[in-house]
Amino acid sequence: MPTGTETDGPLRERGVPAREQDQLDQLLADLRFGTGQDTQIGYAAIAAVTAWRKPPRIQVTGRAHAGRTSVLHALALMSAVETDPVDEPDAPDPVLDADIVVYVLSTAPSPADRRVLATLAPERTVVVLNKADAIGGRWADAVAAAEQYGRELGMPVLPVVASLAVRTKSGAMTDDDLAALRRIDPNADASLMLSPDLFVAPGPDLADREQLLQRWDLYGVACALAALDHDLMLAPQTLLQILHGASAIDAVHQLLHRRYEQVSALRGGELLDELARLAARAVPADGSHARDILEAYLFGDHARWLGLCAGLAHPSVAHLAAGYRAPAPADADDAMARADRWRAVVSSDMPPVARRAAQRVHDGYIRLWERMSSAGL
Repeated sequence: MPTGTETDGPLRERGVPAREQDQLDQLLADLRFGTGQDTQIGYAAIAAVTAWRKPPRIQVTGRAHAGRTSVLHALALMSAVETDPVDEPDAPDPVLDADIVVYVLSTAPSPADRRVLATLAPERTVVVLNKADAIGGRWADAVAAAEQYGRELGMPVLPVVASLAVRTKSGAMTDDDLAALRRIDPNADASLMLSPDLFVAPGPDLADREQLLQRWDLYGVACALAALDHDLMLAPQTLLQILHGASAIDAVHQLLHRRYEQVSALRGGELLDELARLAARAVPADGSHARDILEAYLFGDHARWLGLCAGLAHPSVAHLAAGYRAPAPADADDAMARADRWRAVVSSDMPPVARRAAQRVHDGYIRLWERMSSAGL
């Protein structure tokens, strides 16, 4: 979930607190060096804030030969690591304890895939159907297969051709590539595009075809030829962008970004929970006001904003916020309307965990209404 920054004027105008890092840094300084001096509480708060500030960890996993390495390279995420394969003979399954797990399939989910995926929280999981170009005879077949697997698994499954995505990230479509592609007439030999072996069968321009296959793989070549059949004068950069789109990696990035925002928001709620526990542990004593300092932060604007985002992201109530374009309300009236809606959720017969998340959202919108309407001044 987004948070306000010092340079984000529109968000500040809508009541979102700015300079959140300064607020937390001030909290930690007050706990360690100011009137709240309490060594244990101070160090525990530092550990909680440090853990919250670390980027979410991402693991890329799946069975052997599903294309985990290709997906990892296609996503190009610094915080992502590849695990050992799932369901390896004489080896335990990898421990999947990251904030987000990218699970790679290349065929229909096996019993081992289903077993492992059943242990993962949907809001922290991204499932990709890699090597989608090998499924059926057209892209629609891969999309249909991914949708079927998604219904069976209870979470979205996205088709992707990670090997082509890697090539479009690391390579460039050269003038030589373009010239070689323009010399190929797949209509002259219907079998040319059926397999890599047939594509490099002896014949004219064999060296060009071998080079194209090595650089762009058969699926990339087929996509390039289809684009050139539509417009023979495409520029190299335009053709490269078309191939990138044909890899379908952007849809995976978008879903991963949504998971990243959701996990980050939930971790903000975990930070608030830990700070509340520390406040309860802090025993008022002469020269120490750690509890007062922690409670002042927890009732402040930044904590209310973190709580609001955490509540909206909670799996038990996230569907109720599906219509919001952003966590921040448009104006004071919108903030009050949202607060009223979430107050009704708090008063409902939903499970306690859902009502607690709704309470955080309600309190956050009340605070934003106060700021935007000046009612809290």
